[in-house]
Amino acid sequence: MIPHGRPALTLDDVAALAGVSRSTWNRNHQAAFAAAVQPLPGSARPLLYDAAQVHAHLTGAPVPPLPQGPHPADLLSDAEVAAITGLTASTVRADATTGLLDPGTELHGRRWWTRTAAEARANRPTQYKGRTPGAKDRAPRRTAPDVRVPEVAAALAAAENGQGPAVTADSLATRYGVSTRTAERLIAKARTTG
Repeated sequence: MIPHGRPALTLDDVAALAGVSRSTWNRNHQAAFAAAVQPLPGSARPLLYDAAQVHAHLTGAPVPPLPQGPHPADLLSDAEVAAITGLTASTVRADATTGLLDPGTELHGRRWWTRTAAEARANRPTQYKGRTPGAKDRAPRRTAPDVRVPEVAAALAAAENGQGPAVTADSLATRYGVSTRTAERLIAKARTTG
C-alpha cells in the first residue's frame, strides 16, 4: 500500500538519493537501512519505501511512522485489492483490463488501485453466470438419452439377421446428418447397450 500523499521510492531511488551506486548501497548501507526503514506493506517486486522515512534515515533524523488508518486515496496492489474484493489477484488484473474495475495507475512497473476503486468493486454484484456459489447439488447433470442409439441397435440387429442392409458409419452419417465420427460413436454405443 502506498499511503495517500506519500511518494514511494525503490532501492535504486534510495541509492541515487544517497549519491552512491546500487551495488555500493547494497554493500555498505543496505543492512543499516533495512534495520531502520521497513518497506511499504504490500509492496514486492520492487520493494517500495516511504519517501519521508527514507529522507529522515538519510539525514539521520528519527524515522517518522506511516499514516495510520485507511484513506480512500491510498494506492493498493493487486493482492491488497483482492483481499478487499474477495477475488484473486489475477482476477483483479483481468477485471482492470475488461473494464469491471478501474484501470488503476502504473507506478514503479506495477499497477495500483485506489482504496475507493477496490471498495466499489467489492460492493458490485457478481456477474457469475454458472452455478450459484455454495450450491449443494454436486451430482452430475443428467442428459436425455440419445434416441438414435435404439434405432441404430435395431438396424444392427436386423443386419445381423439378414433382414436389413449393412449398417456403416457413412450410411448413418447420411441418415442423421452427422459426421462419420459421430456415426461411429453411435454404432459403438448401440453395440454396448444393445
